[in-house]
Amino acid sequence: MEFEAKFRVSSLERVEKILRELGAVFEEEVYEEDHYIDLYPCVRLRERDEALRIRISRGSRTGLRGEITYKGPKIRRDLKIREELTTEVRDPEIVIEIFHRLGFNQHVLRKIRRIYRLANYKIFLDKVDDVGQFVEIEVEGIERPEDLIEHIKKFKSLVGITGDHIVKSYLEMWLEERGNG
Repeated sequence: MEFEAKFRVSSLERVEKILRELGAVFEEEVYEEDHYIDLYPCVRLRERDEALRIRISRGSRTGLRGEITYKGPKIRRDLKIREELTTEVRDPEIVIEIFHRLGFNQHVLRKIRRIYRLANYKIFLDKVDDVGQFVEIEVEGIERPEDLIEHIKKFKSLVGITGDHIVKSYLEMWLEERGNG
């Protein structure tokens, strides 16, 4: 299970400065290209609140990597908690081409992500093309939704983030921007 929260911010630089002051450790900067495969008419993933993603990432430290991920439906509507099954793929471009040749459409989202660690938080500072700037946190070592709520409050207080967390995925926001929401 993945326990995460996302916040829209006006300045990633301000958040990054605060994270450094708190002693967060910078891991790397990654360019990610996410290909969401639309399996319609076989499966209506959006109606089922599921997603199939092939990610191509180029990290400043990890280099070129590929993975395929199934994202299950959200467990609760007010929190971003869902099952995620991910495996590495050696050649993600070939996997994308296979789906293309089978006639499935895809939606491509691109982002630059700076990754930090602070205690049991994995923090992503994301600039998502055509969507905006976000801080996303994953909280490791928790098992209950109530624990996520407490960690969200604590993190917001530490970093000075205001406003509610966003439950929608980047894909959902990207589709809404195009009138497909």
